[in-house]
Amino acid sequence: MTAKRMHGVTANEYTHGARAISDIATNIIGIVATGNDADTSAFPLNTPIFSTSVGSLIDRAGSQGTLAKSLDAIHDQADAQIVVVRVADTEDESEKKQNVINGAKQLAKASAYTGFKPKIIGAPELDDADVTAELVVAANALDAFVYASAGGSQDITSLSEYRKGFGQKNLMLIDNDFMAFNHAAVSTATGSQGDISENTLTAVRNILSGGAVQGQTNTVTTAATIARILGARAMLDEKVGPHKSISNTEIQGVSAIKYPRSFGLLDINSEANTINNLDVTTLIREKGFRVWGNRTCSADPIWAFEPTVRVSSVIKETIAESFLWAMDKPMHPSLMIDIINTINAKLAEKVYKGWLLGAQVFIDPKKIEKERVSNGIFAFDYEFTVAPPMENIELNQHVSDRFIVNLTDRVIEFASNIKPTTV
Repeated sequence: MTAKRMHGVTANEYTHGARAISDIATNIIGIVATGNDADTSAFPLNTPIFSTSVGSLIDRAGSQGTLAKSLDAIHDQADAQIVVVRVADTEDESEKKQNVINGAKQLAKASAYTGFKPKIIGAPELDDADVTAELVVAANALDAFVYASAGGSQDITSLSEYRKGFGQKNLMLIDNDFMAFNHAAVSTATGSQGDISENTLTAVRNILSGGAVQGQTNTVTTAATIARILGARAMLDEKVGPHKSISNTEIQGVSAIKYPRSFGLLDINSEANTINNLDVTTLIREKGFRVWGNRTCSADPIWAFEPTVRVSSVIKETIAESFLWAMDKPMHPSLMIDIINTINAKLAEKVYKGWLLGAQVFIDPKKIEKERVSNGIFAFDYEFTVAPPMENIELNQHVSDRFIVNLTDRVIEFASNIKPTTV
């Protein structure tokens, strides 16, 4: 059979040039929480659910366990996108821990369930060492970062021992707890129907004056600290970017710190600085209540700073997932140049935005040997430097007699201009 012929004009279309790379979402929060009285249609057990608004979930979270408390704490910082895995609560601590660990395993599958990958994850008020270890495993699967309690001890020696159990780059341990007014106590005092009896009014006055309600041991309680830090991190990602450290971020909706730690910008021996030197972040009260610390748990100094880990992870995933259009096309210099220009444009954008101090795309001749290229492999290398946080401003004050000359010169000049007094 003869080939089909065209008697006329054949118009072909080809595409060339760099493609725009869209950033992945870095500000999606992921939590594991308990809440036996939550709306099961909104929060099915052991199943990741996604919402574009933390605020839209609060009224359906019930009041038991950690779910409602965590959502409220996040919402105090920002109305973020969130993935939630609700697990069953129980009085058996071992069973509860296993439920939370299983919840962390489910969180790792969030993308398969929801189509979204949380990048800022934690299990507020449930994160002992075993849970934290499982959260890090989930973070590895999600290219995410974990914020977790540093064990909850007031004793710094115990804190140091707890810290030694972790060496992962995608983990930040948080010492201490923020405290806040116990809304549940007020709910108990006012009653579920909103009736205001004299006894209820007395109970409320007691709360407001710092007392307690029958059945309540405290009117100020721990404030889901990790949830507040997750919310603050999401807010920073949205307003600034992942290149800004969580350190020195003011936390909203809290009124005290559980274990007051000494702190001073000039005090190298303060408790806060001692804890930071353990590569543990702490909480301070300084013109508001703040997170204080930049360091991850990494044993490799390259990954010491939280922004380095998060920015590197974001860039890796952003660039890697952007090249579906190039897969399986014939290897041709024009294709390779388009890929190089695409990577270079994204890195240049991050330098311009202040994420990076510099970046470069290059080809390593050793990685594009004939045998590899013939086998369909072509390697593109790129290098960048993440801007480190300003962790220490060194101010060197010099006291000398250098400017004494100014005094003597001014006096001599003044005296020389005095006119003599005559009759």
